[in-house]
Amino acid sequence: MRGRGKLSELPRNFPKNPTKIWNFTNAYEWEPAKEPIDSPQGQIDLVSLDKGGGVGPALALADAFVSLHRSISVGLIPCAKGATSISQWLKKPDAPPRSTLFGSCVNRIKTVSPANGSLRVAIFWQGARDAKTLDGALKWKERFAAFVGDLRSDLGLPNLPVVLIMLGKPEGKGPIKYPYWEVVRQQQRAVDIPGVIKIEADGYERKEDGMHFTTKGQLAFGATLATLLPAP
Repeated sequence: MRGRGKLSELPRNFPKNPTKIWNFTNAYEWEPAKEPIDSPQGQIDLVSLDKGGGVGPALALADAFVSLHRSISVGLIPCAKGATSISQWLKKPDAPPRSTLFGSCVNRIKTVSPANGSLRVAIFWQGARDAKTLDGALKWKERFAAFVGDLRSDLGLPNLPVVLIMLGKPEGKGPIKYPYWEVVRQQQRAVDIPGVIKIEADGYERKEDGMHFTTKGQLAFGATLATLLPAP
């Protein structure tokens, strides 16, 4: 969700609905949404700090969703950190909340005033780092279930829809440093949690590493994701 697409490759007319899409930035401020959504500028919760921000699927998703539902506006709350394992997203009750990725994410969501609208869906895209070790790969499903349960519990939203973006099949040379990539994919396909919507991340343009999406791929994938979200 951090995004790896190049900002320079964004089309000039993107987004098409600029007045209807807002971003709760990493500086804890609402602003008209623009790429990079996960910008490090003014970031407060340093636990999720990435050195740079790229084009991800979030703004393209919001833009397509608004185009499908013309009467609404959308607010994005990015909670992203590149190159992380699923264990780093688990709740750690004994740690200061904003010192963890889970705690920071929950705090950001709770900081947003109910006057700005209700949380409609969480989108989760992660898994590559867990493909480095067999133990991490085999425990992915179990740890994801714990993450979803704690997220819903802490937010008081037991039926919160969650979109799980599953790892796509590598293209080209593939992830040489990730020998258990297919094991993670199997774990993700085996997830069976009520209210969790799964989608394969295949068929979209990728960068030379065969893993991350180009800007074109991110925009196309975001538009596809918009069709999966619950209608307002």
